[in-house]
Amino acid sequence: MPSMLFFYVFLISKLALVDLHEFHLSNTTINYDTEEKAIQITTSIFIDDLELALLEEYNQDSLKICTRKEKKEAEVWLQKYLKEKLVISINDVELQLTFLGKEQSDDLEAVWCYLEAYDVMNFETIAISNHIFNAQFDDQKNITMVQVDKDRIAHILFTKDKTFEKVEL
Repeated sequence: MPSMLFFYVFLISKLALVDLHEFHLSNTTINYDTEEKAIQITTSIFIDDLELALLEEYNQDSLKICTRKEKKEAEVWLQKYLKEKLVISINDVELQLTFLGKEQSDDLEAVWCYLEAYDVMNFETIAISNHIFNAQFDDQKNITMVQVDKDRIAHILFTKDKTFEKVEL
């Protein structure tokens, strides 16, 4: 009987280490609003992957993002992570992105993050560097859509091997 109990405890502990979802994906939209002269960014990332990345990269354990028990410093670390892993440049000049906020997805699995860069005048190229979760998952895919006034200009699939793309407008 004790050996069966040990077996079940062992099995449950191993299952707890398995990813909560079978794929690793982020979804980002970068929209240039010509009237507001602003780059508006929305990105959706899985919360469990984010918690893992913040633990591995900054030693921030169990920030409980998007829960009632969310630690007060969670948003600071989320901002830091996004600003390091998602870099946007206009005409070869890196934009300073302002973190506007976040909200949990309807399925409670992901978090939507909102960023913006202001006073962006006409430009010819936009360069995107997207490294979200590449250090954590070899199969990570980062889908990024580039738009001008909500009209699609480019659709890019970033992977561990492809983290940079320059788009001509």
